[in-house]
Amino acid sequence: MAQFMPTGAPKDPKAAWALPGFDQDAFDASPAGRNVRAMQEIHRGVPEGGMHPEIVEYWARLGVRKELFDEGTDGEYAVFTPIGMDPERQYPLVYVSHGGGEPIARAETSGFAALVQREQFIAVYPWNGGKSNDAVETEFPRILAALEDAGAPVDPERIYAVGFSAGSDATGVLACAYPDVIAAVSPSPGGNLFAKGRWYESADSYRRNRGSRMPLISVAGTLDGGDRYPLEQPEHVANFDVWMEHIVGVPGYEPVGFDRSVALRGATDPSVAAFGFPFARTFQHRLEGVEWLFGDFVDERGTALARFVTGVGLPHAQTASQAPLIWDFVKHFSRNRTTGESIYAPVVVEAVDTVLAAAPQPTTAS
Repeated sequence: MAQFMPTGAPKDPKAAWALPGFDQDAFDASPAGRNVRAMQEIHRGVPEGGMHPEIVEYWARLGVRKELFDEGTDGEYAVFTPIGMDPERQYPLVYVSHGGGEPIARAETSGFAALVQREQFIAVYPWNGGKSNDAVETEFPRILAALEDAGAPVDPERIYAVGFSAGSDATGVLACAYPDVIAAVSPSPGGNLFAKGRWYESADSYRRNRGSRMPLISVAGTLDGGDRYPLEQPEHVANFDVWMEHIVGVPGYEPVGFDRSVALRGATDPSVAAFGFPFARTFQHRLEGVEWLFGDFVDERGTALARFVTGVGLPHAQTASQAPLIWDFVKHFSRNRTTGESIYAPVVVEAVDTVLAAAPQPTTAS
């Protein structure tokens, strides 16, 4: 099966970080910038990562257990689970592919591991064979099998693939290789997924997606210099159209085409203008002092099937909002393992046990 793992990186790291006009000092002093630094503080303090006692204790204070497997090899991966898991239930799994060259110890500070206890899921951070996630297509099933052999209580219908930067590209590969396993994906920011891939050249690359839907959310920044929106070339938009029509499976989707995408950049709706996409629904929300622009492509019921989000003024960074925004979207989807059908649940509540743990336990009459 042909897969397209985008390769290459901008020659100038500063250009990949942010577009001209970005004010680094202002960002560093902003709530979002301060949060990015705070999230990464544990990695700066203990850069060797792994199972260093300070790292283990850091996560334990958040109610999270960290384990590391195949340490020091290209197959290394870390697993984060809620402390006090209920042996009678199954837990969703989030497979988090790292950015280019980013060590697991830094990737794990991106926000998903910090949500593990509160939201009651399992987070896996794999090395995926190397700095560019080159072995993601084989590492994903290997690690899932290892977790199953170890008796990990994974819900097989709620497995999600997410990734940032180069991890976005790896997530795109998984979406096409395992559409019968993965319930939803988040390639973020996602610009390079469409810019460097070649899905528009080969229908074989997404043949496994035929007849199924792959819900998607991408979270970006308007001043991101590496993963850029609006998409800059006709082939980039052609890739995007393939994804919306054949991989995500937006019903009644009409290809945008490059000329229309360019015209949409002049739209009065800020979400449409920021992406150059004709969304069915748009809205805005403020988090961390940042104005976030949302655009949805919807299914027959009006449920968001593909959501694109961008933070006004943000560079190529993962702020404290990104993981919660992604989880809030993907957690509603599951994948029927028998039929392959994508199922949407409008209400997903994971914190009942947390509420009960704080309540007095009833006594039983003798």
